Amino acid sequence: MDMTDAGCERGTPHLREIVLFLSVHLDRAPGVLWPEYDNPAFGDADDTGALPAEGGVRPAQADRFTAELGALTGLSVRLDRVETPGSAPGGGADAVWTAQPEVREHLLVHQIAGAVTWQLTGTGESGRPESFQCRLLPGELLYVPAGWSRRYIDAQGAQYAVVCLGPRGG
Repeated sequence: MDMTDAGCERGTPHLREIVLFLSVHLDRAPGVLWPEYDNPAFGDADDTGALPAEGGVRPAQADRFTAELGALTGLSVRLDRVETPGSAPGGGADAVWTAQPEVREHLLVHQIAGAVTWQLTGTGESGRPESFQCRLLPGELLYVPAGWSRRYIDAQGAQYAVVCLGPRGG
């Protein structure tokens, strides 16, 4: 990843903290970011659980966010999907482990509403199998390394966005 000190200094505060976070975690290990700055691309639920009137994702700002994050990191960045797993019957848990369809893609999961417990499994920096579990609240981000499998549990009323990070041109 092409993240220089200058890249960490450019951009808005929310982008700078994501770039710094990725500089620590990318290609290494899962991690959670509790950002100090709101990302304007996502309208996170407030303390009562209510989403903003315009919804959880603001398309124009999401396009700008992915373009700017890509420029700062040298990665290909795209908003893959927005999921609301707790809205379907039995949607509170994902019984199946899901691997990234593209083995070289990393994921950033941005929690928009509700809370989700995530379980990850993969090969750690040591080359041995590792696991990771965390609970995300609105506004928080989870980094899932390329090649790691994931599933969620306890996701009733939750909504999150999945951002894919990969090599440019790939």
